[in-house]
Amino acid sequence: MTTDRRALLIGSALAPAALATAAVAQTAPSTGQLVRCALFVSDLESSTVFYRDVIGLPELLFEGALQGAPLERLLGLAEGAGVRFRILKAEGPPYGMIALFQVTGQALTRVAKTEGTVNIGESVLVFHRPDLDAVATRLAGINQAFLSGPERLVDTPQRQTDREVMLRDPDGVLINLIERA
Repeated sequence: MTTDRRALLIGSALAPAALATAAVAQTAPSTGQLVRCALFVSDLESSTVFYRDVIGLPELLFEGALQGAPLERLLGLAEGAGVRFRILKAEGPPYGMIALFQVTGQALTRVAKTEGTVNIGESVLVFHRPDLDAVATRLAGINQAFLSGPERLVDTPQRQTDREVMLRDPDGVLINLIERA
């Protein structure tokens, strides 16, 4: 076999590997885990009670206030506006946290929604809870109730899925609670 032919065969064998390496190098890095959801709320205190006592995020990770030009630019706030905030979490690692932000020094507009249904662009926060009946009792204590359920999406002799309910937080954020079967 000639040197030119051997180089051609080796080059042909390596070409797919080189192309695969190039494709991997062009692939964007993956997104990491969702760390927290940030919610803009009308009343930091009532939202704290709701997410801590009803939803079950008992740990206060961090709280404080922010103000200044960088915050104004980041959030599109008026000069002099700021935020008070609390970050709540479940017991364990700091993932799946809820950050509650109340803007100060500027009135905000509520997101328009059609009540009684889901809405395009609307997010749903989903939590596992061990006892939906206990959640219903806590909701009644703050004059709220489930929007539906509890429901099982599949309930046949062959298969029974988890119980689920829908509710809204004090500012209308849609929440799905799931009780494992």
